[in-house]
Amino acid sequence: MVNFEESIRLYKGLKDNLCTFMGGTVFEIGDVKIFVSGKDGLGGLIEEWLGVWARKNKYNIESANTSGRSQEFPDFYIGSKQDLLEIKCFDSSAGANFDLANFDSYCASLAQNPNRLFADYLIFSYELDGHRLKISDIWLKKIWEITCSSDAFPLKIQRKRGIIYNIRPATWYSKNPRFEPFLDWKQFVKALYETEKKYHDQLTSDNETLFQNNLLAQYDLNYE
Repeated sequence: MVNFEESIRLYKGLKDNLCTFMGGTVFEIGDVKIFVSGKDGLGGLIEEWLGVWARKNKYNIESANTSGRSQEFPDFYIGSKQDLLEIKCFDSSAGANFDLANFDSYCASLAQNPNRLFADYLIFSYELDGHRLKISDIWLKKIWEITCSSDAFPLKIQRKRGIIYNIRPATWYSKNPRFEPFLDWKQFVKALYETEKKYHDQLTSDNETLFQNNLLAQYDLNYE
């Protein structure tokens, strides 16, 4: 599966202008203006900026979060076919530690809607020096290209006190990662549902079965 045509066009446009993506955040109430040097909320601000920049530069993109609930999937619809586009951001000095999705919710959502598997992910790394912000790099990926296995589970996840919360990214940008990203969507899906079965101590997964059935019905693709 390749990236969507309009996503590729947007990505190339962003990369061509990467050297100009410098600025910062100003917060103003009344007659008090401050320059923001914290990282909280930067991802959401970059997402909002992207939407404005893309529309200004005549890309076919529409925000999906009209309700204001920024955690909903996807972030944008892109292209004439309303393809799915997610935006992720991370501090380049800290590495990619963002959440890709809530684990249990993703297992169920993917089973119901296999098209989520083929969403594009546009990822920004940034540098923050005081209040000065610079976009340092940009990637366009599929979810299996930015996920990997781990020591504990077939899929790298965030776990606290034995509870799995979120799917976490691989270090796909590293030259020598400890765990390589998955090679294709089948490896990712297998790791996802194998992790679900291991976590819930089950031999089978209803979500996996539903995913197989819906994938065949909607895409005429076989999972196995």
